[in-house]
Amino acid sequence: MDDTARTRMVYVSIGLIFALVLASYLVYQIAVVVLVLLLTLLFSVIISAPVDYLERRGVSRGLGTLAVFGSLVLVLWILGVALAPTVADQASELWETFPELLENAQDLAGRLSSALGLGTSFGLDSLDVVDSARNFFSGGALATVANVGASVASVLSYVVVIVIATIYAVARPRPLVNGFVALFPARRRQEVREILADIYGTVQRWFVGQLGSMLVIGVLSTVALYLIGVPFALLLGIFSGLVAFIPFVGPLISVIPPVLLALIGTPVDALWVVLAYAVIQTIESYLLQPLIMSRAVSLHPAVVMFALLIMGTLFGFVGVLLAVPLVATLHVLLRELWIERMDSLGTDSKPPEGEPEPKRRGRRLRRAARDLFRS
Repeated sequence: MDDTARTRMVYVSIGLIFALVLASYLVYQIAVVVLVLLLTLLFSVIISAPVDYLERRGVSRGLGTLAVFGSLVLVLWILGVALAPTVADQASELWETFPELLENAQDLAGRLSSALGLGTSFGLDSLDVVDSARNFFSGGALATVANVGASVASVLSYVVVIVIATIYAVARPRPLVNGFVALFPARRRQEVREILADIYGTVQRWFVGQLGSMLVIGVLSTVALYLIGVPFALLLGIFSGLVAFIPFVGPLISVIPPVLLALIGTPVDALWVVLAYAVIQTIESYLLQPLIMSRAVSLHPAVVMFALLIMGTLFGFVGVLLAVPLVATLHVLLRELWIERMDSLGTDSKPPEGEPEPKRRGRRLRRAARDLFRS
């Protein structure tokens, strides 16, 4: 590489860093708009998978979109009718058990602090906590109720925008894709289409794998807690399956409520709960991840942890949910736009041993690229 090319590369790198810092500042300033946009894009990519399948079977995208959304609403309604009464009853009973649950948590924390020599006392009165919570949700604080109502109204308005935008994006994706591709030079547009197709397939594979993993974890957790005899097994199993969406942190959160509930009975039950969740996480890590997530993008755990931290700091809980698909997208962009270009500039004299070969795009993904991202 000559001096001119090297100097140009330095200026380009500085410009990219400056653009990244500026973009981060703008994203922070318009966080709500960015979250709505990211959620719309994520849901559009996820729902497009069954719509693409119906389109390949001769169904128009508009009719396919309505069929998929209608089926989704029907499934959610059936699950609600089947599970809502049991879940509601268990949630009500859990709320009544909350004072005893809080006392067990305080007792466990006190024993752990004594064993570690910290000497910290926990004097929180469970009855006061329950009374405070009831007073909070009663009509005593009208300003708080008004603020909560305004927040709920804002969330509902965002949900309406996301749903309507997702329906239009799934029903007519080509004008959006072609308009985005048209922003690039004509000689690079085919490459842009291939990158978009790669991102499209990566996010879909990630979601399918994640959904399968959540379902298996939820079922296994419910069965294990039921066999151990922990109360509210169905509610806790659903909770375990849902929080499994959050990598690394979710499994740690999911084990806390059943352990505290098991302590109401005997410490042996709590030990069985910890053992059962350890077995479930072992199955998820060594069986489900290689089997279900084998076709999805592979991300280093440290990268995922920092992504969770950054997105959680910027956007809260919703940012945590969006962290992994966003990092998967950035992984594809970095590989296609930077790493491959750097590899084309020369040959590594001492490449790392055992470095895996990049995955090739499958036939289905190439067909999706031709159908969805063609001009």
